[in-house]
Amino acid sequence: MRFAQRLYYSGMALTLLLIIAGELIWLPDPLRFGTGLYWIEALDLLVYVVALIPLLWMSASVLIILAMLRNHATHHAAAALIRSAAVFAAGAVALFFMLTQPKQLEYWMSALAAAWLLIFVDLMLRERKNRRIPVRSLWTLIATIGLLVVLCCPTGYLVTYPGLTVNMNRYAQASGASAHGAMTGVLVFERPAFPIDWIYAKLLPHYGIEVNKLQVSLGEYNKQVRIMKEDANAAGSAIAFQKLGLGKGITSTGVIITATTKNSPVEGILQPGDVIEAINKHKISNAQELTEFMVSVTPGSEVEVQVLRDAKPVTFRTKTQVNPTDPSRAAFGIIVSNKLQYDIPQAVNYRSFLLHEGGPSHGAMLALTLIDQLTPCGITYGNKVAGTGTIEADGSVGAVGGLEQKAYTVSRTGIDVFFVPYSNEQDARKGAPGMQIVPVRTLDDMLNWLRLHPKQ
Repeated sequence: MRFAQRLYYSGMALTLLLIIAGELIWLPDPLRFGTGLYWIEALDLLVYVVALIPLLWMSASVLIILAMLRNHATHHAAAALIRSAAVFAAGAVALFFMLTQPKQLEYWMSALAAAWLLIFVDLMLRERKNRRIPVRSLWTLIATIGLLVVLCCPTGYLVTYPGLTVNMNRYAQASGASAHGAMTGVLVFERPAFPIDWIYAKLLPHYGIEVNKLQVSLGEYNKQVRIMKEDANAAGSAIAFQKLGLGKGITSTGVIITATTKNSPVEGILQPGDVIEAINKHKISNAQELTEFMVSVTPGSEVEVQVLRDAKPVTFRTKTQVNPTDPSRAAFGIIVSNKLQYDIPQAVNYRSFLLHEGGPSHGAMLALTLIDQLTPCGITYGNKVAGTGTIEADGSVGAVGGLEQKAYTVSRTGIDVFFVPYSNEQDARKGAPGMQIVPVRTLDDMLNWLRLHPKQ
């Protein structure tokens, strides 16, 4: 029994150590393994280390159950057997989700938390057999809760801190192409701040803590950044092929409704997901055209709106309202974005990394990487290239966040040039004043700089 209890406590101690290690996972990022294997890829094996926690607890519960069965436990010990079986079951559920759906943190973390609580209940009830108040178990529980609050209790702040570099040639590979130059992307960590982060900020460089302005739950935020990641993959690929004379790049096929405002005249008529194709039979191809057309509509008047809903054309008549920012113009009371079509004539294979949740900031570097792969002899001219920024339909490079932390992360890896969006230059120089940082407005700016600054 004592050995089983040690296994329980070992699992708890390992959990706390791995929480700290996870929060400081960026520190070893300059490490490289073999040919082109970055630290972020080695971290995909981290899930197997985390799996030791439920394995320790499951092993302990099995040892307890076997000991009780060997000692011919009576029906009075049935509750203890059930508790041990429950710990085993919770550990098994956590292990299953870790190995099959490692990115679904809420699933396996909930199962681990349930197992942890069951273990404490079991330990306290067992200790009560020898003493009236289970002092040892209670103090361990209090100390554990205190540590967990300090290490991972969300506050009303967001923390941004250095992250990880990504070998873009291993992240994305165009079909039939091969890597030529060294291409590096970068991501930083942004999450709700925990109390421990104020200590990290005192001891480690480039921690930024600010009031949480997300206005959405962490789960909803994660969904949004995953969608952004997929869009950036498609946009970067389409633009890369277009630059090489393959495909049409990115075209807008309409305006998609993402939300309707409360008490708007279209409430119950138009809905999120509808694609506006025409108004009063006037074709609408993008959000700019919609804005320009609404100038000619009298506020409060009725118009005919043709939308695509579930791939079927539907026509509605609806009233308009006064535009809250310009009383002379009409509005529907909707939030929209362009419905984009990406022309990707060749397959591009993407690799999923456990710690690359999402976001759009790799779009420009993805486009540059695919151009390098699809161009004989490449386009880096011997330079080790890193960069960040979104990619737009016209090839422009858009601003992103966390440039101070991204620049610092990249500066530790020995690259030759770091491309950043033009408007982000000052923040980038704060993070790495001694690194060669090149501000760019377009993808062509990157290509031209590399051509004019050969290293080999």
